[in-house]
Parts: sequence; structure tokens; C-alpha cells
Amino acid sequence: MFYQCTSLKKIDGLKYLDTKKVKNFSYIFYGCNSLSDIKPLQNWNVSNGNNFESMFDYCESLSDIKPLQNWNVSNGNNFKLMFNSCKSLSNIKPLQNWNVSKGINF
Repeated sequence: MFYQCTSLKKIDGLKYLDTKKVKNFSYIFYGCNSLSDIKPLQNWNVSNGNNFESMFDYCESLSDIKPLQNWNVSNGNNFKLMFNSCKSLSNIKPLQNWNVSKGINF
């Protein structure tokens, strides 16, 4: 969707994107190395999602993933490389309550 949008810093316009039927979230923000503000994603309905592979892969400026803390990823089975090369990310505590019990690929 935004694959390698290297200059993308904010995603304000995605706050109201209807994602409740989406199953595959893979590579949406792959290579968006300037992306630092993902707050608009906090209300995304990802409950039907099963593939989150490389969703934020190479988002090198991403440091705060707190907006994702209430995501329902309980149907997810592929989380491979979801936060790979997120060089600025230092705290993953917001994800501590994620239910990844169906996860197969990390």
C-alpha cells in the first residue's frame, strides 16, 4: 500500500480507513524509513487480520508503537519481520497484551 514511501512521516489521513475485513496487512508500510507517527492506526480494526508480515519492516524512524497496544491480533498467524530494522524502536512493552496464541511464524 505504501511500500517504500521513504519520505512518508505521518499517516493522518488513515485514521478512518475501514480495515475490519482486511486479512492481509503484510508490507503496508515496508520501507517507510521516515515514518515516525502511527497514532492514526490506534483505532484500526485488525481483528480479522492473519498476516502481519513485514508490516513495519524498515520503518527506521518508528520509535513509539503505543498506538498499537489495543490491537486485536488474535487471528494473526504470521508476524514474521513485522518490526524488522526498526532502528529507533526501543520499547515493545505496549504489545505485552497482544494475544498471539495462533502465531506460527515470528
